[in-house]
Amino acid sequence: MTAMPPRRPRTATVSLYLIVATLIAAAVLGAVLIIVGDQANVAGRAWLTLLLVGLFAGAVAIDAAAGDGPNRWYLTASTVVNVALVAIGLIKLWNGWLQPANTADPLVWTVQIWLFLVIVVVLRLALLFTQLYWLHCVVRGKTGLTRTMGVVAVVLVWVTALVLAIPLAFPEADWADWWWRLAGAASLVAVVAMVVPLVSKAFEPKPPRPAPPAGYHPPAGYHPPTALPYPAPQPAPYGQPAPGAQPAAYGAPVAAPPQQIVPPPPYVPPQAPIVPPSAPGPPTASPQPPAGQQDA
Repeated sequence: MTAMPPRRPRTATVSLYLIVATLIAAAVLGAVLIIVGDQANVAGRAWLTLLLVGLFAGAVAIDAAAGDGPNRWYLTASTVVNVALVAIGLIKLWNGWLQPANTADPLVWTVQIWLFLVIVVVLRLALLFTQLYWLHCVVRGKTGLTRTMGVVAVVLVWVTALVLAIPLAFPEADWADWWWRLAGAASLVAVVAMVVPLVSKAFEPKPPRPAPPAGYHPPAGYHPPTALPYPAPQPAPYGQPAPGAQPAAYGAPVAAPPQQIVPPPPYVPPQAPIVPPSAPGPPTASPQPPAGQQDA
């Protein structure tokens, strides 16, 4: 029985369709703008379009490798951001809607390129911030305050990014003073909202420390501070565990007893035996030999 081939996740399928549609739209838009658009420096714009599409493909390949992490939505979100960047880049390259009119001026080209690079940095930083805060503060947050402020921080960061990026993408529009006031206020509130989840996460309850393993023994001579004053440790006989010590695990090596030096006994000089005196009484006669032995 053959194994079933792995199925592509739904987010990867949506991202693939967006990538293919973006590449087709970029080719069609570039062709149409070459025919009916501004004809200044067509060759240079065509090469920059190829460079933009190549950078888009490289960014998608990098994001696809990061899409296998805990944030399953990251691949789709990064693809949407990359599609928006390609569209803005094509509008600036081919002098699209609300772009400067004098596109043959080198200064205009330089300003347009720098504006596009600032937009790329702003949107990619907002995407990176969402990837980090959504995982650590919203998904893994332990308190309601951390999760709520994490969501608020992500929303405010994207509001700030869009308020800053839209005037850069369409510089020729008449942006009122209240728009830039809104951009400044959103930036200030977003910075504060970024700090609050970090402070809340720092005060979350910490998990208890793991207990020491079963075979763990404190170092010799260690006593808790509450046990002072404490008696001096007494050495235990060889082969017997010390008082209060845990028995050694099976198969663990047994330490050899310490070598003790026994001093020799003191020298005692030898003494003569003492004979007790005999009791007083009549003298006893010495035994006489038999008669036969005397004659001989």
